[in-house]
Amino acid sequence: MTTALSPSAPRDRSRLVLVVGSGRSGTSSMSGTLKYLGLHVPQPEVQANKTNPRGFFEPEWVIDFTNDLLTACGINSSDARPTAVALAAGVARLEQHREQLRTWLGEALQQADRLVVKDPRTSWFQDIWIDAAHHHDVVPSFVTMLRHPAEVSSSRQTHYKSKEAPQERRAGTTLRVAGWVNLNLATELANRGERRVFVRYTDLLADWRATMCQVHERLDLASPPELDWSAPHEVDEFLDAGLRRHHIGWDDVDLPDGLRDLAEQVWRQLGVLVTSGGSDAAAEMALDELRDDYAAMYADAEAMARDAAQAAAGRAGPRKGTRSAKRRRAAKAAAYAGAATTGEAPGGG
Repeated sequence: MTTALSPSAPRDRSRLVLVVGSGRSGTSSMSGTLKYLGLHVPQPEVQANKTNPRGFFEPEWVIDFTNDLLTACGINSSDARPTAVALAAGVARLEQHREQLRTWLGEALQQADRLVVKDPRTSWFQDIWIDAAHHHDVVPSFVTMLRHPAEVSSSRQTHYKSKEAPQERRAGTTLRVAGWVNLNLATELANRGERRVFVRYTDLLADWRATMCQVHERLDLASPPELDWSAPHEVDEFLDAGLRRHHIGWDDVDLPDGLRDLAEQVWRQLGVLVTSGGSDAAAEMALDELRDDYAAMYADAEAMARDAAQAAAGRAGPRKGTRSAKRRRAAKAAAYAGAATTGEAPGGG
């Protein structure tokens, strides 16, 4: 049942809404909906393609900027390494990157004073966006999109790993779910204490009016005065249940039991933040404990795979010191050969 809705009172201050969360979790649907409801996507935008035929609603500049940050810190969009958080933070602290973003945001605010910026990979770099917003006296807000990790893994496999061999599927699923866990734990911690809201993708598709009413209220966003929430709207055409093409649960994916159980606990605690308005002390404490559990799990996996990693490094080329060791052995053999003809022991006094 749709909740009765009414537009908020006008706000004078500029606003910046950042749509974050794992890719394939409905971030484009949320960003597009906010655009249709009156927020501005800084231009030019990334063009739609077959992976997202209705559009990405992402500023091209932001995509290029995030690409540069990811390259500089050596992580990927859904990096499963717990250390990825510190690597991203180190790059985001550099003044050259902060000043670059401040300059762009200032120019974007000249286009419009109510902006929505979406690039799921900005989840790694939220602090630099908070800094830029405060630099321009803009209120930053965060919408974290949530989708069950089994569905995210399946969707990412379909769109980005369609040629993944069946024998590689378990390893691929494990890595994708681990990346979901790591990214979502990092995302929640980074915007904790900020003005934020968590939204399930399924809720947005099921009743966008009720969902967006909550988003507007919790983020204190003004609706366009001419908006009639009860009347037919172009968002009705933009969003439909067919956008959710993967109805997958844990029974449909193959991965280690421990990781599945941990991912399910993260999913449930994030669900508490959906219903609590973005803040719940018990859920946040539980997520902190789960972050520690995940780091320990990942460390154990690294330890078990160390021999395989070293073997792979050996196949890629000689390990450090291999050539020098060979040279030492050759020199020693030559010395002994010389000693055989002179009658002296090598190194003797």
